[in-house]
Amino acid sequence: MDFGVTSKLRGRYLAEQYQNNAASGKSTGTGFLELAATRAAGNTAKQAELPEIGNAPRISGSGLYMGETYEERLSKITDPHAAAAFREAYARKMAGSTDYISVISRAYNTGITGAVNFADAFPQYDVITHVGNADISPAHWQRNDFPFWEYFKKSTSADALNDWRPVGENPPQTRGDLQKNYRSVGSGRIAVLIPESLQQKMDADPAYARQIMAKLQEWKEDYDRWDNTGAAAYGYDVAEFQAGKSYVFDLDENGDVRNCTVTGSGRLTGPTEEERRQFKAEQERKRKLRIHYIEIQEESAERRWLEEQENQRRLINKRLLKNW
Repeated sequence: MDFGVTSKLRGRYLAEQYQNNAASGKSTGTGFLELAATRAAGNTAKQAELPEIGNAPRISGSGLYMGETYEERLSKITDPHAAAAFREAYARKMAGSTDYISVISRAYNTGITGAVNFADAFPQYDVITHVGNADISPAHWQRNDFPFWEYFKKSTSADALNDWRPVGENPPQTRGDLQKNYRSVGSGRIAVLIPESLQQKMDADPAYARQIMAKLQEWKEDYDRWDNTGAAAYGYDVAEFQAGKSYVFDLDENGDVRNCTVTGSGRLTGPTEEERRQFKAEQERKRKLRIHYIEIQEESAERRWLEEQENQRRLINKRLLKNW
């Protein structure tokens, strides 16, 4: 989903597997605990060091969400559905909620205790780090044809796309060659671009490195909570939805997220305009159906009242005739 929030973020989501299941009316029925256990099987040594999911939720004492105040972030959201999801996600975070969506969002952002590198900070993912001076304008990053998928290749340097320039208008996400590139990313992967100066500071000071890890973990948890809240509103399975994501994070010298792309495990999707129209149409259909049922109930109640009145009239007439 493109939440249209800032130059830092373009959300792209929905796992292809879930889309195929939804299209066929089927569901794998995979629960969160089963899914977590499956992932843990391939990462036993690392997962053994993870804190339990039930630990106290991470709450931002500053009231920030993805590094911004409520007003700053909300003012940049143009889509009404995304805005509604953000309000709900923000309330969940500030209340320290342990609801299903919050638990899943946090589980995928809980790393090995004392992590000083991104692989240990996000052991649930296949993480690749590119150290170098990436210099990409937000306008270029936000293009649908910006080749972010190159960052998932180990041979790609952080500055490899600095000279990339778009040609023509921003193409649709559904274009065949772009879909092929999106699918090449897969799920459960993270690519991080780190300025050389930031890496040097982290190498020299483990305590500072841990702060950077915690900062990105919180940012990603905030994003996932928001993104998952929006997905749940459209009826998607949150556990499958979360498991299908992959991320590219472009950090600045302070370790803040400068640019970010989030993909699903197969296609660049989200609630399209057509899906939104269908959603609204379905809501309108349900509204009219409720009104219809109310009218039927009112008519039925009126008929019963009239019948009762007629029965009472007949009873009175019968008694009067008897007395005569």
